[in-house]
Amino acid sequence: MNRIIRFFNQNRTRIIITILIIAFIFILIYAINKILEQTKVRESQIINYIEDSSIPGESVITGEEIDEEVTVKNTNKIQEFVDYCNIGNYQNAYNLLSEDCKNEVFGTLEEFISNYANQIFNTNKIYSLELWYNAYNAYTYRIVYQENDMLATGNINSENTIEDYITIINENNEQRLNINGFIGKENINVTNNTNNISITINNKSMFRSFEKYNVTVANNTDKTILLSDGINGNDICLIDSNKEEYDSIISELPIPFLKIDAGATRTLDIRFYKMYNPYRTINYIQFKNIITDLEDYELSENDELKLNMKIEI
Repeated sequence: MNRIIRFFNQNRTRIIITILIIAFIFILIYAINKILEQTKVRESQIINYIEDSSIPGESVITGEEIDEEVTVKNTNKIQEFVDYCNIGNYQNAYNLLSEDCKNEVFGTLEEFISNYANQIFNTNKIYSLELWYNAYNAYTYRIVYQENDMLATGNINSENTIEDYITIINENNEQRLNINGFIGKENINVTNNTNNISITINNKSMFRSFEKYNVTVANNTDKTILLSDGINGNDICLIDSNKEEYDSIISELPIPFLKIDAGATRTLDIRFYKMYNPYRTINYIQFKNIITDLEDYELSENDELKLNMKIEI
């Protein structure tokens, strides 16, 4: 015992240092193991979160289920788009968009980068998906982007979220994406010619929160006409199969755009307050209050003598 005490006294400093080093190593190993354990839990949370929320096979609106193979194919295409954006490969992400989406929403790669990619993917994002509509061989998903900070914070329900709607269509036998709330474009090419005023509905572009119709009006009369007073959106409206009306956002169009001189033709885009719903069919557009002689209308003081006309297309 005396030898042990003598040895300890002679090597006290070394022994204490050795004990502290061993204790530090054990504490460090324990801390590392705890960090790795927490990391694995959080990684598992992320994997489960993504698996649970990004493979939607049933519409939250209609309850309709779609084929599992189609679901996997669709979600893989969306994942590809998000992956390209997350790593900053915006050219490849842009290449996944449909031609209509490029033309109607962005116009150029630079506009896509500045108006979409830089706004959403300024940091790395994860996302959740809900299938909303499956109609006309197109699939519309609600996508919610959020910060990919779960490894650092463990926070899944981040308040910093951005919502969008992505529609997957078939274009030239390839999957293409419509994003930024753009659903799709449809050619119509229907004309009504009444009293020498010809109105052609060329096409419509559907967005999540509105529809836009491209219209050509040919005034083949000898009078200046006015399509609307520019104030009442119901002057030009959509009528669906249930006779419900959707007013135009007529205030966007300056009066000179609504005025068409004798013998002139004008093409204009008219937006309507209509949320996207593929199961509400639009039967026609109604121009309720076309002033057929603007000069006479402005000079006349008797409203009953003012001539106007209604055209449905």
